[in-house]
Amino acid sequence: MDRGSRIAAAAAAVALAASGCGGSEGQLEPRFVALHNAMQAMGMSRLGAISEGSLPEGAEARIETELAGGECYTFVALGDERVEDVDLRIVSESGEEIGRDTTYDRHAAAQVCPEDGASYQIVVRMASGQGGYAVTSWSGGSAGGAVARGGARGPGVAGNCDDPIPLELGRPVQGNTQSARNAMSGSCFNGDAPEQVYRVSVDERVQLSAVVQSAFDGAVYVLRTCGQPQSELACNDDSPDTSRSAVDVTLDPGEYFVVVDGYGSESGTYELIASVSPLQSLEAVCDSATALAVGQPVSGATTGSANYFQATCAGGAASPDRVYYLDVPSRSRVRVSQQSDHDGALYMRRSCADPNTEIACNDDHVDQQHSLVTAIAEPGRYYVFSDGFQNGNAGNFTLTAELTSDAGGGATGDTCAAVATLAAGQPTQLDTFEARDEYAGSCGGQGGPDVVYQIGVRQRSRLRVQVGQPQFTGTVYVRSNCTDATTEVVCVEVAQSTGGTVDTVVQPGTYAIIVDGARPDAFGTAQIEAQVDDLAALERSCRAAPMIQPGRVISGDTSQSSDRFQATCAGNARSNDVVYRLRIRRRSMVRVNMQSDFDGALHLRSDCTDPTAEIACNDDHNDNRHSFVEQTLDPGLYYVIVDGFSTGNQGSFTIDVDVSNAP
Repeated sequence: MDRGSRIAAAAAAVALAASGCGGSEGQLEPRFVALHNAMQAMGMSRLGAISEGSLPEGAEARIETELAGGECYTFVALGDERVEDVDLRIVSESGEEIGRDTTYDRHAAAQVCPEDGASYQIVVRMASGQGGYAVTSWSGGSAGGAVARGGARGPGVAGNCDDPIPLELGRPVQGNTQSARNAMSGSCFNGDAPEQVYRVSVDERVQLSAVVQSAFDGAVYVLRTCGQPQSELACNDDSPDTSRSAVDVTLDPGEYFVVVDGYGSESGTYELIASVSPLQSLEAVCDSATALAVGQPVSGATTGSANYFQATCAGGAASPDRVYYLDVPSRSRVRVSQQSDHDGALYMRRSCADPNTEIACNDDHVDQQHSLVTAIAEPGRYYVFSDGFQNGNAGNFTLTAELTSDAGGGATGDTCAAVATLAAGQPTQLDTFEARDEYAGSCGGQGGPDVVYQIGVRQRSRLRVQVGQPQFTGTVYVRSNCTDATTEVVCVEVAQSTGGTVDTVVQPGTYAIIVDGARPDAFGTAQIEAQVDDLAALERSCRAAPMIQPGRVISGDTSQSSDRFQATCAGNARSNDVVYRLRIRRRSMVRVNMQSDFDGALHLRSDCTDPTAEIACNDDHNDNRHSFVEQTLDPGLYYVIVDGFSTGNQGSFTIDVDVSNAP
């Protein structure tokens, strides 16, 4: 035990032994004698008289003292039985703090070794509770040891990266961040609150659990290297509310730092309790893996689990994890999906403990709460891992595993002979998981499972086909004769999650729309929607569009219109729209301002019916109720289209068009 620890221990012994600390010398005598003997045994001498008083909760008292430079001094404050927490600080005449106690207790001890002789103040604060106190001053000792349990040494405060507090595992530790410093912050919250740092060392691979109960909106995080945010291993703000924060993290042998912090500028008293438990071997964890039954969802949670496994995606997937096994009886297509309430990750291995046998890994499918892996698997046992992005992402999840023959067969719209019907304007869910590989497009699809949809077109039309949120990478292509590849009209690539769009002009007739996978293991669900626009009718509406008179405010409403135009911005602007004509007679600068009561969008074209003729597009100008385009235009006829973000955004609007000579 170092000198500072012996000082705190002596103060603690005195505080526990005495029954009170009243204002009379008789009540103080037993405590003073015990403290005097303990300090004298450490080679320290008392300075001046004992300072006594009484304070209500939150109040403070200041005691003037003269300290010589190059000497070390220790100050001890004792509170009576009504006091819950007394704080002690030593400050210079300028207000600079040179030492303090940061414990949560009825007594406080601080040691300082000022470089310069000067007048200082001993600040006693009744942090919790109320009642009497007594303060004594002692000289002697050196700056070799910090006052234990949060005391300060020299200039500054203990509990920072320069002087972290040793963390007692398995025992509640009280602290107070109110007078601590702000030097860093965790990734799971924002702010500049002060923090206190604890140091913990482990000599074997363990699971660390740290829980903070705070009188303020607290937070806790774990660092591999103190002061380096990039070394953060875990962070939590609220669990489950602002008064409790908790982390569970796997630690390899070494030194780590547990930081108690606050949201925003919050600070105050807290209790920290941390514990460690040795981890099982990977072999033992793998032996206890749970079976995944095909087609039956399985729910679980990674909260409180250890980080046993990592992956090639999801930032390494160093979060808590759970392992399952899946038996594949014959060569099969495998699809495993996960839905989670956190930023989850999903991966699959042939051998549980060998990361080099990973065959599939996915972090986000469509969003952070969904993950998906697909594969062609030979017969055998495979291991499926529910994990989280990077570190500290844990929570509840549901897994679903599916198997089918690798040759496929039996899917809706599996062949041209068993084509499915697609109605214009009606979104349809497709699934190529059980589809055969029958066809290929000019832009891809050889070897990938495919499904076929049929749509009829009565007049020359613009045909748009949107493939959204696909579980696979592939293609979508259109043929006028389903079985004849030479009749292909258009072929477009489809990206996993984001999808792809066909946009082409077709003559009257019946067309096959084929959605295909890029590879044998590229299969899954997607949403398909077709839109057929009569070009003759569209051209007539464009010719009849109102002519804009520059300088006049135009009011309108898209609610009674339909979706006839799309754009490169505003989520493709697939909402109801209204079109206007604008005649430019000389080279001009054109500015179009729109204000709307919905999330509107503006786009400008040189050809009304040709989407490739788009000149400018704007979704939000300052906010989603304003849009603005500015463009220099040569003489000619242009089309201003009032639209809405993505789908379902329509309502009333005003537009103001300004035309001026181009510079």
